[in-house]
Amino acid sequence: MTGNLDKAVEAERILGYRPEIESLDLPEIQSLDLEEVLLAKARTAWRELCSEGRRTPVVVEETGLELSALNGFPGPLVKWMLEAVGAEGVARTGLSLGDPGVAAVCALAYYEGPGARLEGEEIVHVAFGRTEGALTLPARGEHGFGWDPVFVPEGETRTYAELAPEEKDEIGHRGRAWRRFREVLRQAGRLE
Repeated sequence: MTGNLDKAVEAERILGYRPEIESLDLPEIQSLDLEEVLLAKARTAWRELCSEGRRTPVVVEETGLELSALNGFPGPLVKWMLEAVGAEGVARTGLSLGDPGVAAVCALAYYEGPGARLEGEEIVHVAFGRTEGALTLPARGEHGFGWDPVFVPEGETRTYAELAPEEKDEIGHRGRAWRRFREVLRQAGRLE
């Protein structure tokens, strides 16, 4: 579930079909723990969508950017850092501190809320994707969004924004998370 069309298009390319999308303005708790932010978001989305007796599972996504120079900060708080200083400002931060190391992380949660199966039981399945890389300046590339123009994935010389969308899907954090998510849901009997 996302209000970000770019993320929805990525999910469709990776899954091979367009998942039903609901755009919700979900509050995000302030935490450096990506999974804690993800699960709070999932519970809120489920409550909002299932408030009228509708009992449907929700899938939510949370992304973080972990700068080595800042011991993993901003992590899931990267949205606000991007709003404040932009992608080049994020890169300047890590580079000015002498460490270009960075990791892009994506977490996905499938959530069926309390009472979905048994009274009070929550059903939650979570998957993660992670891509290590390095920050670079100046920003390069025309594809992608967010920090893509300043993120060079490990083993590459091009930024995410210079990669074709299918190339990014193959090595990127979100592609890895979605592929792992499919496996997790199949093993749990939630996906054929």
